[in-house]
Amino acid sequence: MVKLTDLGFSKGVIVETVLSTYNGNGEPNAAPMGVIMKNQRCVLMRIYNSSITYQNLLSKKSAVVNVTSDVEFFFKSAFKNANPGGKMPRNWFTKAETVDAPSLHMSEATVEISVENMAPMDEERAEAICNVEFIKASKIFPKAYCRAFYATVEALILATRIDFYLNKNKKQKEQAAQLIEVFDSCMETVDRVAPKSRYSEIMAYLAEQIKSWRVENESLH
Repeated sequence: MVKLTDLGFSKGVIVETVLSTYNGNGEPNAAPMGVIMKNQRCVLMRIYNSSITYQNLLSKKSAVVNVTSDVEFFFKSAFKNANPGGKMPRNWFTKAETVDAPSLHMSEATVEISVENMAPMDEERAEAICNVEFIKASKIFPKAYCRAFYATVEALILATRIDFYLNKNKKQKEQAAQLIEVFDSCMETVDRVAPKSRYSEIMAYLAEQIKSWRVENESLH
C-alpha cells in the first residue's frame, strides 16, 4: 500500500501540490496548495478564506491532492486567465474514486482527502485538517533535478502572494516589494539555466502580470 512518505511527504514539512475540488456548479477547479503531513492518515492546509478552494472545501468537504512534477499544472491552475476561456481544460480532470472531487488524471500520484475540520487561523486564513481516504500512484522513471522547475513553482507561489499584498496596507505592500525581489532572483535562475524554454515563457508571463498589477495599484492611489 502506498504511503504519504513514499510520495515525498514528511511530518510537519510543507510540500507543494495542486489541490482539485468541485465548484458549486459542478465545475472542476484546481489551485496550487501547500500541504503538511500530520501523520500517514492526516494532512492539513492553510487556505485563504477569500479563495474559491476554501468555499469548495466548506461545501463539498472533499478534495484531491495532486502530486506532480509538471510545471504546467501549477501554472494553469494558479493563473486561470492563461487558459482558453479562463478555465482549465476539462479533459485534464477525472472523478476521484472515493470522494466528491475531481483529480488531475495526468498527475504522478493523487491523494483523495475528506475534510475533518476547518477552523480560522486569522482574519485571512483558515486551517483545514483532512483525512487521507485513498492514495493512487503511478510507477514512473525518476527525473533529473532541474533548478528551473523549482524556481518557476516558487515564482508562481510568490506571484499569487504579490497580487494579494499589493492591494493591502502599507506594511503588506512592503512585503510585496520584498517578494518581488525574490521573484526577480527566481527569474534570473530560470533565464540562466533554462533560456527559451517553457519555464522562461511562464516566468515572462508572470513578470508581465506583476508589472500590470503594480501599474494598476499605483493608478488607484
